[in-house]
Amino acid sequence: MSKKCIGCGIELQGENPSANGYLPTSVLAGPSKDLLCQRCFKIKNYGQYIPIKMSKEDYRNEVRKSLKEADVAIPVFDIIDFEGSFNDEILDVLREMDSIVVINKLDLIPDQKHPSEVADWVKRRLAEEGVAPLDIAIVSSKNGYGINGIFKKIKHFYPEGATALVLGVTNVGKSSIINKLIGAKRVTVSKFPGTTLKSVKTEIPFSKITLIDTPGLIPEGRFSDFVCQECNQTLIPANEISRKTYKVQKDRVILIGGMIQMRILNDDDLKPIFALYASKDVTFHETNIEKAKELLEKADFITPPCSKCKEEFDKFEKSRVEYTVETGEELVFKGLGWLSVKRGPLKVEILAPKDGDIIIRDAFIKPKR
Repeated sequence: MSKKCIGCGIELQGENPSANGYLPTSVLAGPSKDLLCQRCFKIKNYGQYIPIKMSKEDYRNEVRKSLKEADVAIPVFDIIDFEGSFNDEILDVLREMDSIVVINKLDLIPDQKHPSEVADWVKRRLAEEGVAPLDIAIVSSKNGYGINGIFKKIKHFYPEGATALVLGVTNVGKSSIINKLIGAKRVTVSKFPGTTLKSVKTEIPFSKITLIDTPGLIPEGRFSDFVCQECNQTLIPANEISRKTYKVQKDRVILIGGMIQMRILNDDDLKPIFALYASKDVTFHETNIEKAKELLEKADFITPPCSKCKEEFDKFEKSRVEYTVETGEELVFKGLGWLSVKRGPLKVEILAPKDGDIIIRDAFIKPKR
């Protein structure tokens, strides 16, 4: 019987060091059942990233296989990059089967919001996508807040036990949440995308609840996926969110890193007020039209992209699109950040990679003046 890595679920092998699932035969032949493949071992102990060799379709197929065993879906969404947490594959699952939605990273919300406020907003947003979950759990995998609530909700709806399919896009914190639920650091956790390669089953101790950790699906349209791996990691909300409030005149340009140029189109009689939110490593810089181009070509402080991936990023086809964002609405740059309008309307022209998703939604965070 083949052995599997307890961290990523891949079948272990001792023949090819460059292939997925490699482990020296001397270790593989030993008595231990709790084995980590070489890749998971290096991620877990040294933070070393080893690129994976799986396609987006490989990930999708693995999730589809696990669906057949599940009684309930436990989708995990990142509240700081909520739109970037969406994927048509996940939404299709949630429309077809019962779910208990988990909203992660409560600790990173810039303005204090009660968990009930977050849950109400998420419920409305999911309803727009045709999704009506059994319940919503608001958690922080970082400090453990709300994790036990997930267990209680599963027990409430499935008192005789259940097999729960944990799914989500890459980097939403699925594996961290599972480790906290089972009380052990079994599933491999890292900021690198695609850490989980195969579905990993584990049981919550002293319960009849089995969790299936699935590979993170790779969504389309995230700005964070247009840059190198190092830059990608800086865009994943982890420790701190930057916020900056603006009240600017017509034709001023705001650079969101070196990835988005936003030109203000409002007439000067009423300056809109809005706030920008993003990871602390994203540069916000206000300038004029002429200076913006010069800065993007020469400035070292405009990040991301970094100097190593700027040339590749510049190859993406760009588009110019005008948006009108009303008071109480937000303009979301999937996988990068968002702006929230306090006094509008805000009329802007956005120059950005054509394949990046930009969405207008009802405000989650209403900026202060």
